[in-house]
Amino acid sequence: MRYYEILYIVHPDFEEERLLKVQDDVNDRVKKLGSKIINSYMWGKRKLAYLVDKQKYGTYMMLQYETETPAVDELNSWMELNEAILAYYTVRLNQRPEEKELGESNGE
Repeated sequence: MRYYEILYIVHPDFEEERLLKVQDDVNDRVKKLGSKIINSYMWGKRKLAYLVDKQKYGTYMMLQYETETPAVDELNSWMELNEAILAYYTVRLNQRPEEKELGESNGE
């Protein structure tokens, strides 16, 4: 089993309803590729280190998943074409991440 973590940044002007829609779209895409989601949560809006698509801020989202058949390239291509996602970063993890409790702090 392989474990991956994707940190992606969504446009800062999206209200919560649109953020949840983007999160659901990303989660659905990961599931369609045969993966199981471990954690998917919102870190919150933060200032970016540099401008991305002329934006100073972005809403950070975290997704951790496990898979037996990695499709990282296909997922990255899909995220590249998604206009709501300003940037993303995918990392392969050495071990399974702990499942996040729903009531835990989101890192703010």
